Amino acid sequence: MTYVKSIILIIVLLFFVTFGVKNSQPTPLNYYFNITTGMIPLYGIVYICIVIGVVIGMIVGALNRISLMRKVRQVQQENKELREKMEKVGEKRVQEEEEEKAEGEEL
Repeated sequence: MTYVKSIILIIVLLFFVTFGVKNSQPTPLNYYFNITTGMIPLYGIVYICIVIGVVIGMIVGALNRISLMRKVRQVQQENKELREKMEKVGEKRVQEEEEEKAEGEEL
């Protein structure tokens, strides 16, 4: 399995390197209101966009994970409370059965 991951990683890295070599021409980055940056290589702009997308995805994933962890804790607490209730009900049934046996023996 590690060989497959290594091969995929090498292919992806080769893609990024060859993309950078083929798209190295400088390009101005224009914003709204006629704001322009200096000349940036085209591959730099693409790589920056990819990194920003990955960071945003990681933030969204982390927020979802935090939400799920809270939900898990809540469900675990409910599970604990229900188990305690079940134990109490089970103890009551055992006591009732013992009382019924005692009453049956007395008759």
